[in-house]
Amino acid sequence: MWYRLSAVLLALTLQTSFVSKSSETLRQRYGNPISETYMVRPGIVATASYGPSGETCELVISPKGPDLIVRKWPGSDELNAGLELELEDELVPSSERGRHRIDTFLNIVCLPENDCAGVESDWEELSIYRSSGQKGPHYSKIEWKRKECQH
Repeated sequence: MWYRLSAVLLALTLQTSFVSKSSETLRQRYGNPISETYMVRPGIVATASYGPSGETCELVISPKGPDLIVRKWPGSDELNAGLELELEDELVPSSERGRHRIDTFLNIVCLPENDCAGVESDWEELSIYRSSGQKGPHYSKIEWKRKECQH
C-alpha cells in the first residue's frame, strides 16, 4: 500500500513540475510573456517584445525557418520588399508613427558574410530598421521610443 501511495505522490509531483503544457500554465507560473511570435503570412513571422506595462516595444518581421528562429545569420531567407512594407503598414500604420524625420543608409560591415547593411527610418514615435539582402531584406525591426522601451 505504501508503495502505491508513494508512486501516486511521485507522479503528482512530477506532473506539477512540468508546467509548460500550455501558454496558460506558463502565464500562471511566470506572469505575462515578454515576447510572442505570430504567423502573419505563410512563412513569415512577427515577434513582438513587450515592456513592463505590456505595451509593444519591438516587432521583428522575418521569414520563419523550420526551427522558428528569427533573424537567422548568415544566409537566412529574404523577404519580398513589397510584402515587408505592406506588413509594416499593417502592423504599424503611418498614422501611429508620428512625424517622419529621416531615412539613413547603413553601410555596416559584419564578418563573415558582410550582411549588416540596411536602411533605418526614423519617426517621431519609433524607428524601423530593414536588414538588406541580395534580393530583399533579411528582416525588419520596429522599435518604439517609449520610456519603458529604453534599454
